Amino acid sequence: MISYYNERAEEYDDLYIGKGHFTLDPGIYLKDVTKVSEMASEFGNGHLIDIACGSGFWMFSYARNCSRITLLDQSEKMLKECKKRVEKLGLINLVNFIQGDFLEVMLEDSTFDSALVGFLLSHLTIEQEKFFFLKLKKILKSNGNLMVIDSAWNDERQKYTKKEGIQERVLNDGRRFKIYKRYFEKSDLEGMAHRYNFKIKSCYVGTAFIAVILERV
Repeated sequence: MISYYNERAEEYDDLYIGKGHFTLDPGIYLKDVTKVSEMASEFGNGHLIDIACGSGFWMFSYARNCSRITLLDQSEKMLKECKKRVEKLGLINLVNFIQGDFLEVMLEDSTFDSALVGFLLSHLTIEQEKFFFLKLKKILKSNGNLMVIDSAWNDERQKYTKKEGIQERVLNDGRRFKIYKRYFEKSDLEGMAHRYNFKIKSCYVGTAFIAVILERV
């Protein structure tokens, strides 16, 4: 999976702008990007950590709400693309970068006021998910909140794939990678919030994407 995202970095944003390899109609992605961007524009405060930030696509929506942003990703090439976006947005003095696996990298407790995680939880097993939230709750302040953006499960998606399992992904140049992936319904995220003592403040359920803003209970 790490190799896949590293090699996909330069074309990663294609999906958001209706290009690249699709199973769903490109217009569906464009609609969901608009809705999730609107949601992200109302999210974030203080020092925000963007976990598995990728190319930093959602930063243009939430950055104005933050006094500091930490961008963390395991992929060197993704962070390279992310730095380009930071420079383009004029945010270089607001941002610091960390290359590493969130499950392994050292972060100080009670450091962050808010956290955003996009398209990472769907690549984690249940055991990894448990560790993710254990660590997240340590690094978030007591009143910290979380925004999750991920891949939605529904009847349309069911036509093309399974809800959980190994999938093949194809780059624009034809190279193929196999990754572990699962998709989420609203009930899945409600269950996740309950398990880890969060409550859902707001939710958007699209055809391609699903997003929730969670507050600690």
